[in-house]
Amino acid sequence: MVIYFVKDPRLLPKYPLEFDRGGLLTQPYLFQMKQHPFIPLLFAFLAFPGSLIHGQEKTLDLYYSGDYRSVLEQTNALIESGDTAFNTFYLQALSEAQLGQNTKAIETIELALGSHPDDKRLLRMLAGQLFEAGYFVRAQLEYAALVLYDSLDVSSWLKLAEIASFRQHNDQTIHALNQVLRIDSLNLTGLMKMGDILNRHNNSGAIVYYRKANRLYPDNQKAAFALGNMYIKAKEAWKTIPICEHMLSIDTTNIKFSKLLGYAYYKQADPPLAVKYFEYANQLGDSAAFTFKFKGISHYLRVDFSKAIESLRFAKERDSLDAEIYFFLGASLATTKEKTEAMRLLNKSLKLMQPDPGITARIYSEQGNIMRLEMQYEEAYSLYEKAYETDTTNVIALYFMASILDNSMHKSKEALVDYQRYIDALDHVPEKKESSQGVSIRIIVENRISALKEEQFFLDGR
Repeated sequence: MVIYFVKDPRLLPKYPLEFDRGGLLTQPYLFQMKQHPFIPLLFAFLAFPGSLIHGQEKTLDLYYSGDYRSVLEQTNALIESGDTAFNTFYLQALSEAQLGQNTKAIETIELALGSHPDDKRLLRMLAGQLFEAGYFVRAQLEYAALVLYDSLDVSSWLKLAEIASFRQHNDQTIHALNQVLRIDSLNLTGLMKMGDILNRHNNSGAIVYYRKANRLYPDNQKAAFALGNMYIKAKEAWKTIPICEHMLSIDTTNIKFSKLLGYAYYKQADPPLAVKYFEYANQLGDSAAFTFKFKGISHYLRVDFSKAIESLRFAKERDSLDAEIYFFLGASLATTKEKTEAMRLLNKSLKLMQPDPGITARIYSEQGNIMRLEMQYEEAYSLYEKAYETDTTNVIALYFMASILDNSMHKSKEALVDYQRYIDALDHVPEKKESSQGVSIRIIVENRISALKEEQFFLDGR
Protein backbone atom coordinates (compact mmCIF):
# COMPACT_ATOMS: atom_id res chain seq x y z
CA MET A 1 0.00 0.00 0.00
CA VAL A 2 1.29 3.46 -0.86
CA ILE A 3 1.64 5.91 2.05
CA TYR A 4 1.57 9.68 1.62
CA PHE A 5 2.85 12.38 3.97
CA VAL A 6 0.40 15.14 4.78
CA LYS A 7 2.32 18.12 6.06
CA ASP A 8 -0.60 20.45 6.69
CA PRO A 9 -2.11 19.38 10.04
CA ARG A 10 -5.24 21.43 9.33
CA LEU A 11 -6.27 18.77 6.86
CA LEU A 12 -5.91 15.82 9.21
CA PRO A 13 -9.24 15.88 11.09
CA LYS A 14 -11.16 16.06 7.84
CA TYR A 15 -10.08 12.68 6.52
CA PRO A 16 -12.53 9.82 7.36
CA LEU A 17 -10.63 6.62 7.98
CA GLU A 18 -12.46 4.31 10.44
CA PHE A 19 -14.98 1.81 9.09
CA ASP A 20 -18.61 2.14 10.08
CA ARG A 21 -21.29 -0.62 10.13
CA GLY A 22 -21.69 -0.37 6.37
CA GLY A 23 -18.01 -0.94 5.65
CA LEU A 24 -17.32 2.77 5.12
CA LEU A 25 -14.57 4.83 6.72
CA THR A 26 -15.89 7.57 8.94
CA GLN A 27 -13.42 8.91 11.51
CA PRO A 28 -9.82 10.20 11.52
CA TYR A 29 -7.21 7.60 12.25
CA LEU A 30 -3.50 8.40 12.09
CA PHE A 31 -0.44 6.22 11.91
CA GLN A 32 3.04 7.18 13.01
CA MET A 33 6.30 5.59 11.93
CA LYS A 34 9.26 5.31 14.29
CA GLN A 35 11.48 7.14 11.87
CA HIS A 36 8.92 9.96 11.59
CA PRO A 37 7.33 10.21 15.06
CA PHE A 38 5.76 13.63 14.44
CA ILE A 39 4.59 13.19 10.85
CA PRO A 40 1.15 11.61 10.47
CA LEU A 41 0.66 9.32 7.51
CA LEU A 42 -2.56 8.73 5.60
CA PHE A 43 -3.73 6.12 3.14
CA ALA A 44 -3.16 6.81 -0.52
CA PHE A 45 -6.79 7.21 -1.48
CA LEU A 46 -7.11 10.33 0.65
CA ALA A 47 -4.10 12.19 -0.71
CA PHE A 48 -4.63 14.46 -3.68
CA PRO A 49 -2.64 16.87 -5.80
CA GLY A 50 -2.59 20.38 -4.36
CA SER A 51 -5.00 21.72 -6.97
CA LEU A 52 -7.76 19.36 -5.73
CA ILE A 53 -7.24 19.75 -1.99
CA HIS A 54 -9.42 22.83 -1.56
CA GLY A 55 -12.32 21.32 -3.55
CA GLN A 56 -12.14 18.13 -1.56
CA GLU A 57 -11.88 20.16 1.64
CA LYS A 58 -15.15 21.89 0.79
CA THR A 59 -16.89 18.56 0.07
CA LEU A 60 -15.54 17.12 3.31
CA ASP A 61 -16.75 20.18 5.21
CA LEU A 62 -20.22 19.62 3.76
CA TYR A 63 -20.10 15.97 4.77
CA TYR A 64 -18.99 16.67 8.34
CA SER A 65 -21.63 19.37 8.69
CA GLY A 66 -24.25 16.73 7.81
CA ASP A 67 -25.20 18.36 4.52
CA TYR A 68 -25.21 15.05 2.65
CA ARG A 69 -27.47 16.23 -0.14
CA SER A 70 -25.06 19.04 -1.04
CA VAL A 71 -22.24 16.49 -1.03
CA LEU A 72 -24.22 14.40 -3.52
CA GLU A 73 -24.80 17.42 -5.73
CA GLN A 74 -21.06 18.01 -5.93
CA THR A 75 -20.00 14.39 -6.33
CA ASN A 76 -22.70 13.69 -8.92
CA ALA A 77 -21.48 16.66 -10.94
CA LEU A 78 -17.88 15.45 -10.70
CA ILE A 79 -18.77 11.89 -11.73
CA GLU A 80 -20.88 13.12 -14.65
CA SER A 81 -17.92 15.23 -15.79
CA GLY A 82 -15.80 12.09 -15.94
CA ASP A 83 -14.10 12.24 -12.53
CA THR A 84 -13.05 8.74 -11.47
CA ALA A 85 -11.15 9.66 -8.29
CA PHE A 86 -11.61 7.16 -5.47
CA ASN A 87 -12.55 9.79 -2.91
CA THR A 88 -15.31 11.20 -5.11
CA PHE A 89 -17.03 7.83 -5.29
CA TYR A 90 -16.28 7.23 -1.64
CA LEU A 91 -17.92 10.43 -0.43
CA GLN A 92 -20.90 9.87 -2.68
CA ALA A 93 -21.47 6.32 -1.42
CA LEU A 94 -20.94 7.41 2.18
CA SER A 95 -23.47 10.25 1.86
CA GLU A 96 -26.00 7.98 0.19
CA ALA A 97 -25.57 5.50 3.02
CA GLN A 98 -26.05 8.26 5.61
CA LEU A 99 -29.33 9.18 3.90
CA GLY A 100 -30.46 5.55 4.01
CA GLN A 101 -30.09 5.16 0.26
CA ASN A 102 -28.27 1.83 0.47
CA THR A 103 -29.29 0.71 -3.02
CA LYS A 104 -27.86 3.90 -4.55
CA ALA A 105 -24.70 3.48 -2.46
CA ILE A 106 -24.33 -0.03 -3.89
CA GLU A 107 -24.71 1.31 -7.44
CA THR A 108 -22.09 4.00 -6.75
CA ILE A 109 -19.60 1.47 -5.37
CA GLU A 110 -20.17 -0.87 -8.32
CA LEU A 111 -19.56 2.07 -10.67
CA ALA A 112 -16.36 2.88 -8.75
CA LEU A 113 -15.18 -0.71 -9.15
CA GLY A 114 -15.27 -0.15 -12.90
CA SER A 115 -12.44 2.39 -12.46
CA HIS A 116 -10.83 0.67 -9.47
CA PRO A 117 -11.28 -3.08 -10.07
CA ASP A 118 -10.37 -5.45 -7.25
CA ASP A 119 -9.87 -2.56 -4.82
CA LYS A 120 -10.31 -4.27 -1.46
CA ARG A 121 -11.57 -1.09 0.21
CA LEU A 122 -14.36 -0.80 -2.33
CA LEU A 123 -15.15 -4.50 -2.03
CA ARG A 124 -15.45 -4.13 1.74
CA MET A 125 -17.70 -1.09 1.30
CA LEU A 126 -19.82 -3.06 -1.18
CA ALA A 127 -20.19 -6.01 1.20
CA GLY A 128 -21.16 -3.64 4.02
CA GLN A 129 -23.83 -1.86 2.01
CA LEU A 130 -25.24 -5.13 0.67
CA PHE A 131 -25.50 -6.27 4.28
CA GLU A 132 -27.21 -3.05 5.38
CA ALA A 133 -29.64 -3.31 2.47
CA GLY A 134 -30.53 -6.86 3.50
CA TYR A 135 -29.11 -8.50 0.37
CA PHE A 136 -27.61 -11.28 2.46
CA VAL A 137 -26.89 -13.78 -0.30
CA ARG A 138 -24.78 -11.27 -2.23
CA ALA A 139 -23.25 -9.88 0.95
CA GLN A 140 -22.23 -13.38 2.00
CA LEU A 141 -20.45 -13.91 -1.31
CA GLU A 142 -18.56 -10.62 -0.95
CA TYR A 143 -17.51 -11.31 2.65
CA ALA A 144 -16.49 -14.85 1.68
CA ALA A 145 -14.22 -13.33 -0.99
CA LEU A 146 -12.73 -10.98 1.60
CA VAL A 147 -11.83 -13.79 4.04
CA LEU A 148 -10.48 -15.81 1.15
CA TYR A 149 -8.15 -12.89 0.44
CA ASP A 150 -7.36 -12.37 4.13
CA SER A 151 -8.26 -15.25 6.44
CA LEU A 152 -7.49 -13.05 9.48
CA ASP A 153 -10.20 -10.52 8.62
CA VAL A 154 -12.19 -10.70 11.87
CA SER A 155 -14.85 -8.16 10.88
CA SER A 156 -15.72 -10.11 7.73
CA TRP A 157 -15.91 -13.40 9.64
CA LEU A 158 -18.29 -11.74 12.11
CA LYS A 159 -20.50 -10.54 9.26
CA LEU A 160 -20.50 -14.04 7.77
CA ALA A 161 -21.57 -15.39 11.16
CA GLU A 162 -24.37 -12.84 11.43
CA ILE A 163 -25.64 -13.59 7.92
CA ALA A 164 -25.52 -17.36 8.47
CA SER A 165 -27.33 -16.96 11.80
CA PHE A 166 -30.11 -14.92 10.19
CA ARG A 167 -30.48 -17.54 7.46
CA GLN A 168 -30.44 -20.25 10.17
CA HIS A 169 -27.39 -21.96 8.70
CA ASN A 170 -26.13 -22.87 12.14
CA ASP A 171 -23.11 -24.92 11.09
CA GLN A 172 -21.86 -22.00 9.00
CA THR A 173 -22.47 -19.62 11.91
CA ILE A 174 -20.44 -21.73 14.31
CA HIS A 175 -17.66 -22.17 11.74
CA ALA A 176 -17.38 -18.41 11.21
CA LEU A 177 -17.39 -17.69 14.95
CA ASN A 178 -14.75 -20.35 15.55
CA GLN A 179 -12.60 -18.56 12.98
CA VAL A 180 -13.08 -15.28 14.83
CA LEU A 181 -12.11 -16.81 18.18
CA ARG A 182 -9.19 -18.65 16.62
CA ILE A 183 -7.83 -15.32 15.39
CA ASP A 184 -8.79 -13.36 18.49
CA SER A 185 -9.81 -15.43 21.50
CA LEU A 186 -10.68 -12.23 23.37
CA ASN A 187 -13.16 -10.96 20.80
CA LEU A 188 -16.25 -9.93 22.75
CA THR A 189 -18.63 -10.01 19.79
CA GLY A 190 -17.45 -13.49 18.82
CA LEU A 191 -17.85 -14.79 22.36
CA MET A 192 -21.33 -13.32 22.73
CA LYS A 193 -22.58 -14.52 19.35
CA MET A 194 -21.24 -18.02 19.99
CA GLY A 195 -22.98 -18.04 23.36
CA ASP A 196 -26.21 -16.78 21.79
CA ILE A 197 -26.40 -19.42 19.07
CA LEU A 198 -25.65 -22.25 21.52
CA ASN A 199 -28.20 -20.86 23.97
CA ARG A 200 -30.78 -20.67 21.18
CA HIS A 201 -30.36 -24.42 20.74
CA ASN A 202 -30.42 -25.09 24.49
CA ASN A 203 -26.78 -26.11 24.41
CA SER A 204 -25.29 -25.85 27.90
CA GLY A 205 -21.95 -24.91 26.32
CA ALA A 206 -23.29 -21.37 25.92
CA ILE A 207 -22.40 -20.60 29.52
CA VAL A 208 -18.69 -21.19 28.77
CA TYR A 209 -18.65 -18.32 26.27
CA TYR A 210 -20.79 -16.00 28.39
CA ARG A 211 -18.59 -16.69 31.40
CA LYS A 212 -15.43 -15.90 29.46
CA ALA A 213 -16.97 -12.72 28.03
CA ASN A 214 -17.98 -11.61 31.53
CA ARG A 215 -14.57 -12.43 32.96
CA LEU A 216 -12.75 -10.46 30.27
CA TYR A 217 -15.25 -7.60 30.17
CA PRO A 218 -16.87 -7.47 33.64
CA ASP A 219 -18.48 -4.06 33.00
CA ASN A 220 -20.16 -5.12 29.76
CA GLN A 221 -23.91 -5.18 30.38
CA LYS A 222 -24.79 -7.62 27.59
CA ALA A 223 -22.27 -10.21 28.78
CA ALA A 224 -23.34 -9.77 32.41
CA PHE A 225 -27.06 -10.07 31.64
CA ALA A 226 -26.58 -13.14 29.45
CA LEU A 227 -24.45 -14.89 32.07
CA GLY A 228 -26.82 -13.96 34.90
CA ASN A 229 -29.77 -15.42 33.00
CA MET A 230 -27.83 -18.58 32.18
CA TYR A 231 -27.02 -19.13 35.87
CA ILE A 232 -30.72 -18.85 36.73
CA LYS A 233 -31.57 -21.24 33.90
CA ALA A 234 -28.96 -23.66 35.29
CA LYS A 235 -30.60 -23.35 38.77
CA GLU A 236 -27.56 -21.53 40.13
CA ALA A 237 -29.28 -18.23 40.89
CA TRP A 238 -26.86 -17.42 43.73
CA LYS A 239 -24.18 -16.84 41.08
CA THR A 240 -26.36 -14.21 39.42
CA ILE A 241 -26.56 -12.04 42.54
CA PRO A 242 -22.94 -10.68 42.59
CA ILE A 243 -23.10 -10.04 38.83
CA CYS A 244 -26.21 -7.88 39.23
CA GLU A 245 -24.83 -6.12 42.29
CA HIS A 246 -21.68 -5.20 40.36
CA MET A 247 -23.67 -3.84 37.41
CA LEU A 248 -25.93 -1.81 39.73
CA SER A 249 -22.86 -0.35 41.41
CA ILE A 250 -21.90 1.01 37.98
CA ASP A 251 -25.41 1.99 36.88
CA THR A 252 -27.74 2.45 39.85
CA THR A 253 -30.76 3.21 37.63
CA ASN A 254 -30.54 0.07 35.51
CA ILE A 255 -34.04 -1.47 35.53
CA LYS A 256 -32.93 -4.64 33.75
CA PHE A 257 -30.42 -5.65 36.41
CA SER A 258 -32.70 -4.59 39.25
CA LYS A 259 -35.37 -6.98 37.93
CA LEU A 260 -32.84 -9.74 37.34
CA LEU A 261 -31.50 -9.33 40.87
CA GLY A 262 -35.03 -9.47 42.28
CA TYR A 263 -35.72 -12.62 40.27
CA ALA A 264 -32.46 -14.20 41.47
CA TYR A 265 -33.46 -13.56 45.09
CA TYR A 266 -36.92 -14.98 44.32
CA LYS A 267 -35.29 -18.14 42.96
CA GLN A 268 -33.13 -18.25 46.06
CA ALA A 269 -36.30 -18.28 48.23
CA ASP A 270 -35.54 -14.86 49.68
CA PRO A 271 -38.83 -12.99 49.17
CA PRO A 272 -37.96 -9.87 51.25
CA LEU A 273 -34.96 -9.04 49.06
CA ALA A 274 -36.90 -10.04 45.93
CA VAL A 275 -39.60 -7.51 46.88
CA LYS A 276 -36.93 -4.87 47.51
CA TYR A 277 -35.45 -5.04 44.02
CA PHE A 278 -38.75 -5.52 42.16
CA GLU A 279 -40.07 -2.48 44.05
CA TYR A 280 -36.92 -0.56 43.09
CA ALA A 281 -37.51 -1.45 39.44
CA ASN A 282 -41.06 -0.08 39.75
CA GLN A 283 -39.73 3.15 41.27
CA LEU A 284 -37.38 3.50 38.30
CA GLY A 285 -40.39 3.37 35.98
CA ASP A 286 -40.76 -0.31 35.16
CA SER A 287 -44.37 -1.44 34.69
CA ALA A 288 -43.90 -4.89 33.11
CA ALA A 289 -46.20 -7.77 34.04
CA PHE A 290 -43.12 -9.82 34.98
CA THR A 291 -42.09 -7.38 37.70
CA PHE A 292 -45.54 -7.03 39.25
CA LYS A 293 -46.12 -10.79 39.03
CA PHE A 294 -43.02 -11.84 40.93
CA LYS A 295 -43.25 -8.93 43.33
CA GLY A 296 -46.81 -10.07 44.08
CA ILE A 297 -45.82 -13.70 44.52
CA SER A 298 -42.96 -12.63 46.81
CA HIS A 299 -45.44 -10.62 48.92
CA TYR A 300 -47.66 -13.72 49.05
CA LEU A 301 -44.72 -15.81 50.27
CA ARG A 302 -44.16 -13.19 52.98
CA VAL A 303 -47.83 -13.62 53.96
CA ASP A 304 -48.44 -9.96 53.05
CA PHE A 305 -51.65 -10.66 51.16
CA SER A 306 -52.90 -7.09 50.74
CA LYS A 307 -49.71 -6.05 48.92
CA ALA A 308 -49.74 -9.32 46.97
CA ILE A 309 -53.28 -8.53 45.76
CA GLU A 310 -52.28 -5.01 44.72
CA SER A 311 -49.26 -6.16 42.70
CA LEU A 312 -50.96 -9.17 41.15
CA ARG A 313 -53.92 -7.08 40.01
CA PHE A 314 -51.48 -4.83 38.16
CA ALA A 315 -49.87 -7.94 36.66
CA LYS A 316 -53.26 -9.33 35.54
CA GLU A 317 -54.06 -6.07 33.75
CA ARG A 318 -50.87 -6.47 31.73
CA ASP A 319 -51.06 -10.22 31.10
CA SER A 320 -54.49 -11.84 31.14
CA LEU A 321 -53.25 -15.30 30.08
CA ASP A 322 -50.80 -16.12 32.87
CA ALA A 323 -52.18 -18.98 35.01
CA GLU A 324 -49.77 -18.27 37.88
CA ILE A 325 -51.00 -14.70 38.23
CA TYR A 326 -54.60 -15.91 38.54
CA PHE A 327 -53.62 -18.63 41.01
CA PHE A 328 -51.69 -16.40 43.42
CA LEU A 329 -54.22 -13.59 43.12
CA GLY A 330 -57.02 -16.06 43.86
CA ALA A 331 -55.08 -17.59 46.74
CA SER A 332 -54.44 -14.11 48.17
CA LEU A 333 -58.10 -13.07 47.84
CA ALA A 334 -59.09 -16.31 49.58
CA THR A 335 -57.73 -14.76 52.78
CA THR A 336 -60.25 -11.90 52.45
CA LYS A 337 -64.04 -11.70 52.23
CA GLU A 338 -63.86 -11.91 48.42
CA LYS A 339 -64.29 -15.70 48.35
CA THR A 340 -66.45 -15.75 45.21
CA GLU A 341 -63.89 -13.76 43.26
CA ALA A 342 -61.13 -15.98 44.63
CA MET A 343 -62.98 -19.08 43.35
CA ARG A 344 -63.47 -17.50 39.93
CA LEU A 345 -59.78 -16.64 39.64
CA LEU A 346 -58.68 -20.10 40.76
CA ASN A 347 -61.00 -21.69 38.18
CA LYS A 348 -59.54 -19.38 35.56
CA SER A 349 -56.06 -20.47 36.61
CA LEU A 350 -57.05 -24.12 36.27
CA LYS A 351 -58.53 -23.51 32.84
CA LEU A 352 -55.40 -21.71 31.62
CA MET A 353 -53.16 -24.51 32.85
CA GLN A 354 -55.09 -27.15 30.95
CA PRO A 355 -54.12 -27.75 27.32
CA ASP A 356 -56.68 -27.21 24.57
CA PRO A 357 -59.10 -30.19 24.56
CA GLY A 358 -58.64 -30.62 20.81
CA ILE A 359 -54.88 -30.98 21.25
CA THR A 360 -55.25 -33.42 24.15
CA ALA A 361 -57.75 -35.50 22.15
CA ARG A 362 -55.37 -35.57 19.20
CA ILE A 363 -52.60 -36.87 21.46
CA TYR A 364 -54.83 -39.66 22.80
CA SER A 365 -55.88 -40.52 19.22
CA GLU A 366 -52.26 -40.75 18.07
CA GLN A 367 -51.47 -43.02 21.01
CA GLY A 368 -54.51 -45.14 20.11
CA ASN A 369 -53.22 -45.46 16.53
CA ILE A 370 -49.90 -46.75 17.83
CA MET A 371 -51.52 -49.32 20.12
CA ARG A 372 -53.82 -50.49 17.32
CA LEU A 373 -50.83 -51.04 15.02
CA GLU A 374 -49.18 -52.96 17.87
CA MET A 375 -52.38 -55.06 18.11
CA GLN A 376 -52.89 -53.91 21.69
CA TYR A 377 -56.59 -53.51 21.02
CA GLU A 378 -57.93 -53.03 24.53
CA GLU A 379 -55.36 -50.31 25.22
CA ALA A 380 -56.11 -48.71 21.83
CA TYR A 381 -59.85 -48.76 22.59
CA SER A 382 -59.24 -47.10 25.97
CA LEU A 383 -57.14 -44.33 24.39
CA TYR A 384 -59.72 -43.59 21.68
CA GLU A 385 -62.35 -43.47 24.42
CA LYS A 386 -60.25 -40.90 26.32
CA ALA A 387 -59.89 -38.89 23.11
CA TYR A 388 -63.66 -38.72 22.69
CA GLU A 389 -64.31 -37.93 26.36
CA THR A 390 -61.78 -35.10 26.20
CA ASP A 391 -63.26 -33.61 23.03
CA THR A 392 -66.74 -34.78 22.06
CA THR A 393 -66.41 -33.13 18.63
CA ASN A 394 -63.72 -35.71 17.87
CA VAL A 395 -66.32 -38.19 16.63
CA ILE A 396 -63.85 -40.15 14.51
CA ALA A 397 -62.59 -41.63 17.81
CA LEU A 398 -65.99 -43.37 18.20
CA TYR A 399 -65.60 -44.85 14.74
CA PHE A 400 -62.18 -46.26 15.64
CA MET A 401 -63.58 -47.67 18.87
CA ALA A 402 -66.38 -49.42 16.99
CA SER A 403 -63.99 -50.64 14.29
CA ILE A 404 -61.70 -52.23 16.89
CA LEU A 405 -64.62 -54.02 18.54
CA ASP A 406 -65.98 -55.13 15.16
CA ASN A 407 -62.90 -56.10 13.16
CA SER A 408 -60.19 -56.82 15.74
CA MET A 409 -61.97 -58.03 18.87
CA HIS A 410 -65.02 -59.48 17.05
CA LYS A 411 -67.51 -58.14 19.58
CA SER A 412 -70.47 -57.45 17.33
CA LYS A 413 -72.97 -56.32 19.99
CA GLU A 414 -70.57 -53.82 21.54
CA ALA A 415 -69.47 -52.67 18.07
CA LEU A 416 -73.08 -52.00 17.11
CA VAL A 417 -73.49 -49.74 20.15
CA ASP A 418 -70.40 -47.69 19.28
CA TYR A 419 -71.31 -47.47 15.59
CA GLN A 420 -74.68 -46.05 16.61
CA ARG A 421 -72.96 -43.64 19.02
CA TYR A 422 -70.83 -42.47 16.09
CA ILE A 423 -73.90 -41.76 13.92
CA ASP A 424 -75.69 -39.98 16.79
CA ALA A 425 -72.63 -37.88 17.63
CA LEU A 426 -72.13 -37.01 13.97
CA ASP A 427 -75.62 -35.54 13.90
CA HIS A 428 -74.95 -33.36 16.94
CA VAL A 429 -71.49 -31.95 16.25
CA PRO A 430 -71.37 -28.21 15.39
CA GLU A 431 -72.29 -27.59 11.79
CA LYS A 432 -69.34 -27.56 9.47
CA LYS A 433 -68.62 -28.54 5.94
CA GLU A 434 -68.13 -32.30 5.92
CA SER A 435 -65.22 -33.69 3.99
CA SER A 436 -65.82 -36.36 1.38
CA GLN A 437 -63.98 -38.77 3.71
CA GLY A 438 -66.42 -37.98 6.54
CA VAL A 439 -69.41 -38.63 4.29
CA SER A 440 -67.98 -41.92 3.02
CA ILE A 441 -67.26 -43.15 6.58
CA ARG A 442 -70.84 -42.41 7.55
CA ILE A 443 -72.10 -44.50 4.63
CA ILE A 444 -69.76 -47.33 5.61
CA VAL A 445 -70.95 -47.21 9.20
CA GLU A 446 -74.63 -47.10 8.27
CA ASN A 447 -74.15 -50.12 6.01
CA ARG A 448 -72.23 -51.92 8.73
CA ILE A 449 -74.96 -51.20 11.30
CA SER A 450 -77.52 -52.77 8.95
CA ALA A 451 -75.31 -55.81 8.40
CA LEU A 452 -74.65 -56.29 12.13
CA LYS A 453 -78.35 -56.00 12.95
CA GLU A 454 -79.12 -58.70 10.40
CA GLU A 455 -76.38 -60.92 11.80
CA GLN A 456 -77.67 -60.32 15.30
CA PHE A 457 -81.24 -61.11 14.21
CA PHE A 458 -80.23 -64.49 12.83
CA LEU A 459 -78.05 -65.24 15.83
CA ASP A 460 -80.88 -64.43 18.21
CA GLY A 461 -83.25 -66.60 16.19
CA ARG A 462 -81.22 -69.77 16.64
